Amino acid sequence: MFLQIVGHSHTLRIIGEDLQHSIETVWRCFRDVLQCILHLQSEYIRLPSQNARVHPKVSEGTRHAAFKDALGAIDGTHIMAYPDKGDPYPQRFRNRKEINSQNVMAVVDFDGNFLAVVTGWEGSAHDNLILQTAVQDGFVVPPGKYYLVDGGYANTRQFLSPYRNTTYHLAQFRAYHQGQRQYDPEELFNYRHAQLRNIVEKTFGVLKSRFKICVLMRKYKFRTQKNVIKACYILHNFIKRQNRLQNVSDECLFDQGIVNDTSRNDQLVGDTGTVNTQVDDLREAIKNILWNSR
Repeated sequence: MFLQIVGHSHTLRIIGEDLQHSIETVWRCFRDVLQCILHLQSEYIRLPSQNARVHPKVSEGTRHAAFKDALGAIDGTHIMAYPDKGDPYPQRFRNRKEINSQNVMAVVDFDGNFLAVVTGWEGSAHDNLILQTAVQDGFVVPPGKYYLVDGGYANTRQFLSPYRNTTYHLAQFRAYHQGQRQYDPEELFNYRHAQLRNIVEKTFGVLKSRFKICVLMRKYKFRTQKNVIKACYILHNFIKRQNRLQNVSDECLFDQGIVNDTSRNDQLVGDTGTVNTQVDDLREAIKNILWNSR
């Protein structure tokens, strides 16, 4: 029942008619399974530890080796939402496309796994505000590491954004591939940055394709809507882990240290900070490495 609801966005009535159960029974089963899945969040969605390995995509010898300290990417996605009837400010859910939604921020690694999820923000909330609030609430980044973000976020030591007022999106680089013009250093940085950060867009696409309720939300209480979205993220990671276990032997799995570390380092830092010389130096250093090794 639960998988049909989140996978196909079926209504409780449709499930009840198909399985010959009352709507009350379907709702009770749906609610119970939802709570069970939410209890798995700490096991399937967790931030990397301070000793997180360097991902093969950014390891030495690759075209993205300059980003060797990157752990993944961060972005937000809008998911249809229905404000509660008693909400005093329902208009806050109206996004720039004039659709009621919640802005869900997610942290994704380069394998397409979700490392953290923040739900419940109204559609009008800015991405950078959500990230800053998450940091204040305990979102941490290992020292010396960072995540890739788009131009909607502030450029800090923990969250590396592209150069603004410069070509960024992958589709805009088609002219370069056709030989019509050459890169400059900042455009090359943005191109490599966009190639890596695109993993978060792909992962959102897989999530919404797999769980139709992320595209067509039903009229539950808003608290339930938030929990349903969290459950979809947990199930996504569950599927990814099961597929990996089927394709990789246990011996290889443990040798490479792929199994997630359940410990969480208390000394990890996650202050977004302000744009300063150190932040600019990091981006400039990566830009120079990319330009000199092109």
